[in-house]
Amino acid sequence: MHHPARRKPARKPAIAAAPTPAATGSPPPGAAVNAEVGELKNPVTSILGKRVQSPQGEDLGRVVDLLADGEGRVRVAIIDFGGFLGVGTRRIAVDWPLLHFDPANGEQPVRLDVPREKLQSAPEYKDASRPRVLMPAPGALMAAPGEPTSAAAPPAPK
Repeated sequence: MHHPARRKPARKPAIAAAPTPAATGSPPPGAAVNAEVGELKNPVTSILGKRVQSPQGEDLGRVVDLLADGEGRVRVAIIDFGGFLGVGTRRIAVDWPLLHFDPANGEQPVRLDVPREKLQSAPEYKDASRPRVLMPAPGALMAAPGEPTSAAAPPAPK
């Protein structure tokens, strides 16, 4: 007697479960967060509208906008650069690590460790999700705040 072949039931594809809020450390979109008032551990300052200067004290412009990534980290500062009394200015996108300021002294201008010539040759900022940004060249040395930036090449081997 011939038995018809038995078919196995088709398996449904596995679907990865969305991470739970506890696993990601953040609530699901649209969920209310239980917040409370507290005091920040470190001083903060507003830098929008602040003057931007070179390490030598030369006026380079003003911070007019900040751009953040999807995780809420500030990544880029937009600087109104050049011109005289607002005429002839250009908006330049600058990588956040190039800027230095002291939140404890909110009166000081923001320091930008880039030569004026680099700002002059930088492309004008265009509103985009991936703008062209003036950033440190690969291998450039970043100085600690308060110290001059040095991008000198290492000494040649003897």
